[in-house]
Amino acid sequence: MDAAKGQYINFMPDIMRLLAEDGLLISDNVLQDGDVIESRYAVVRRNRTIHSRMREYLYTLTHHEQLTTSLLPLGDGVTLSV
Repeated sequence: MDAAKGQYINFMPDIMRLLAEDGLLISDNVLQDGDVIESRYAVVRRNRTIHSRMREYLYTLTHHEQLTTSLLPLGDGVTLSV
């Protein structure tokens, strides 16, 4: 997935519906220039909504009962979910 970062979490229901049982979900730009690993208060105010939504998306991916997810710190971050 490479879409509007703040909308990744909203795409999850459709992704799970469309993803084949043995499919691979690759999510790009999940670390958003490293901002996602920072405290919410260290992020520039205008980026806080995207920061919160991306953290919610990452939490959902890593705690989803049907997915096994790895986060790779390549570029702006990539997740691989099976």
